[in-house]
Formats: sequence, structure tokens, C-alpha cells
Amino acid sequence: MKFGILTTPVWGKETDPQIQFAAHKEVVQTAEQLGFSAMVAGQHFLGGELRYYQPVPYLTYLSQFAPTMDVVIGIILLSLVNPVETAEQVATMDAVTGGKAVLGVGLGYSDHEFRAFGIPKETRVKRFEEGLELIKQLWSGDEVNFHGQNFVVEGQVPAVLPVRRPRPPIWIGGQGEKAIRRAARTSDAWYAPPFPTHEGLARLREVFLEEREIAGLPIDGDFPLRRELLIADSRDEARELAKARSELRFKTYLKWGLGDRLDKDAGKGGFGSQSDEDIDSRFILGTAEQCAEELDRLRRDLGMTHFMFKPQWPGLPHEEAMKQIELFGTRVIPLVQQAERRCGDDQ
Repeated sequence: MKFGILTTPVWGKETDPQIQFAAHKEVVQTAEQLGFSAMVAGQHFLGGELRYYQPVPYLTYLSQFAPTMDVVIGIILLSLVNPVETAEQVATMDAVTGGKAVLGVGLGYSDHEFRAFGIPKETRVKRFEEGLELIKQLWSGDEVNFHGQNFVVEGQVPAVLPVRRPRPPIWIGGQGEKAIRRAARTSDAWYAPPFPTHEGLARLREVFLEEREIAGLPIDGDFPLRRELLIADSRDEARELAKARSELRFKTYLKWGLGDRLDKDAGKGGFGSQSDEDIDSRFILGTAEQCAEELDRLRRDLGMTHFMFKPQWPGLPHEEAMKQIELFGTRVIPLVQQAERRCGDDQ
């Protein structure tokens, strides 16, 4: 099991950027000391409520403070960006960090982003598929001759290549069956978001494995996973903390259009519901022991290899986020590792 820490955007333009930089510097430094092996940053454009610094330069900046950690882009909105530029930007980050880059990609969902880029939303799947294939070819080091509907590269041999060979891992994010089947066929891993219910996650994991088998691809690869997790003295206390911390974030997601992309796996009350039942169906909650037990179950039952932890929420004081990181690192990680060792001994 490996553990990643999310450098979550929880500030708007009214906050001095230096506050954000200092907080994330402390987050990654502390996480590295506590045994986390990856830092994660994602991508949005024109997010008025939350300030998303672009992930490649931001992760490259943060990596100097925690140089042993992988730098995971989770995720780039590949339907919106140019794959040639993306291939060279990520290859540069991989070279600068000594081969520690992971490229996560997704379709994107916000109407305002597609309008701003002048890209018809109905073309996003084709642009995504072409862009992903072109990035793979550009990273091969061979001459590239690519002729797509949206991108054309003829007779070019790239010099800007990742140092990790044959290429950095590619993870695809998504929460619908079509996206997950696409991830199974075209990437190294499905980067599972925290939005489906626990039951929905298990069902979608089976979809991924089924599609891998159909495609004749290995089914024992990485399974990086995000679940929202709150540690407290009891499950009831953790549930109340989860409600208070997640409300503003869910409202932002809904405003940006994420709720329109979720299906039956979002919970009975729908995405963003703050009912006890729906919070319980999507969050990992409770004491350190209860959280560790649930993480170990995800490892054993679903094959989770990486858990990505988000300690920060809009409006939450930085000190409270740091308490969650300390609890996770000093109590949860050792318990998960102990359970993993016991499992290995039993085998």
C-alpha cells in the first residue's frame, strides 16, 4: 500500500497566494516525514470559488520541499488542452523530479470551461482519445506520424522525453461505466474518484476488471483510489465533521456541473446530499482503528494499491487539516501496514 496527499485548492482569489504556498509546503513536508509517497494536484480553469494553480508547475514547485515523493497529476482535463504541450510539460516535470511523474487524465465536465476554450463539449471523447494516443506516441522517442481529426503531427522526433521508461504511468479518472471501460482499455489504472458510494465503487471496479480481461490486459496492476476520510473519537463525531467540512465543496462541485455526470452510484439522496445515510455511503469515518480497518478491506477486497488522502476543506483552519494528517500518518498508516504484513505472513 502506498499513500498520497492531495494539495487541495480551498482558497479563493481573496487569499494571499503566499498563505496557500506556505500551507501546501507544510502539508507535503509533513506528509513525506510521515510515510506518504506521493503528492497530488488537479486541474480546473476559471474556478472563481477555488484557486487551482496549474498542476505541472505547481507540483514541480512543491517537489523541492518533499523530493522523495512522486508527483501525481490528478487530473489534467485532456479534452481541453493540447496533447503536444501536455506531453512536453509532463516530460519536463518527470525529468526535473528524477522520474517521479504520474499523469492522470480525464474528460472534464464543466460547461464554462469548454465554452472558454471554444471546444464543443460533444467532441470531448474524441479529443480525449486522440490526445491520449498522441501523448503515448510522443513519449516513445520514435518518429511520430499522427493524423487525427483534431491533432496532426508529421515526421517529428521529440527531444523532450520523460526519464521514466518506457513512459510515466497513465491513470484515467472517471465515474461512469463508459469512462471506466475506456480507462481499462487505454491506461495503466483507473484513478477512482471519491464520489460513488462504497457499493458503487465495488461495482465499478468489477466493470474495470471485466473490461481489462476482455482486452487481454493484466488485472493485477495499480488501483489508485480516493475516498473522503475523517478521523475522530467516534464514528458519529466523524460523520458530523464530514458534513460540516464537505458542504461548501459539494456546493461548488454542483455549481460547476459535476452532479450532472453522476449516475446511480452517487447515493440515494444524490450527489451532495448531507443525509447521514449518504455521508456514510461515501465517506470513511471513525477512529483511526476503524479507518485503518476500512482501508485494509479496500486493499483486500478491491485490490487498492494507492490511497489518496484529502485533509483540507474550504473554510477549515489549516491547523485542523494538519491534525488530520498527523493522525493519519502516525496512527492509520502503521495499522494498515501491520495488517498488510499479517496478510503476507498468512500467505
